[in-house]
Order: sequence, then structure tokens, then C-alpha cells
Amino acid sequence: MNIEITINGKTFTAEIEDSETGRAFCDLLPMTLDMSELNGNEKYHYLLSGLPTDAQYYNTINAGDLMLYGNSCIVLFYGQAGGYSYTRLGKLTSTAGLSDAVGRGSICVIFSQSSTSISQISVDHITSDKCYDLQGNPLTEEPKKGVFIKNGKKKVRQ
Repeated sequence: MNIEITINGKTFTAEIEDSETGRAFCDLLPMTLDMSELNGNEKYHYLLSGLPTDAQYYNTINAGDLMLYGNSCIVLFYGQAGGYSYTRLGKLTSTAGLSDAVGRGSICVIFSQSSTSISQISVDHITSDKCYDLQGNPLTEEPKKGVFIKNGKKKVRQ
């Protein structure tokens, strides 16, 4: 699962763990957090309610790691750290410009679902009478109800 993290107008992509904690975190999105500075390498914010945890001890945490401390403290690392137990939420796909974006002191961070779009559709070959669900998975037979794709066209049955 990918999300977007926007800090001072710069947007970063984060890959969120496919875990109970990661899914619970994504269920909270979108959210805007005022994150405080700690140790010159991380920003943190305590949520009003907790998330599921699966904490592990980390000797090394890298810039771009998004972690959960305890069950309610969201931590975004912009420098290296370690020596504490965290539940991993995810990791930025790139940390280029992260230190400059977070600066020093408290910051406002926006967490949101990644936007996706289809920019171009091409059809190589349409196989006659094959049906697909909306995710592109082949169906064994034409559904009696619902939305599906047949011969490259959307069909709706009620």
C-alpha cells in the first residue's frame, strides 16, 4: 500500500506495511498531524487512540522509516537512530529532500492515500466472450448481477 506524505509543500511516497498495524493506520487517512521535533533525527505525534502493535527492537533505524512507538506515537525519522522498540508502519521510497523539508522544530505533516490515474488505455487484442472483474481478473462465467468487463466494454447487470 502506498501513501503520500506532504511536508512543507514537498510530497513523498511511502510504502506502508501490509500488516494489521499498516491497514489500521491507512484507515485513519487522510489526516494532518502537527509533529514535534526530537533528537535532531525524528518528528513525532501522539494519536488520540492506539493502533495494533507488533513491536520489535531495532538496532538501526534509517531516514525515511515510519514507525509506531508504543501504540499511539507516529514517528517519522529523517536521520539515523536505533536502540528502541517500534512497530514498523512503512518506509519512504525516497528520502531525497526530506531533511530540508522537515527543517527544525514542529511541522505540519499531511498523510493521504496515493492518487492513481489511468493516463492511456491500449487494446492489443480483445478475446471474444471473455469476462473480467473490474480489477482485470478473469471470470469463469458471466455474472448474473454486478459490474464486469466483456469484449472490452463495461457491462452492468442488476
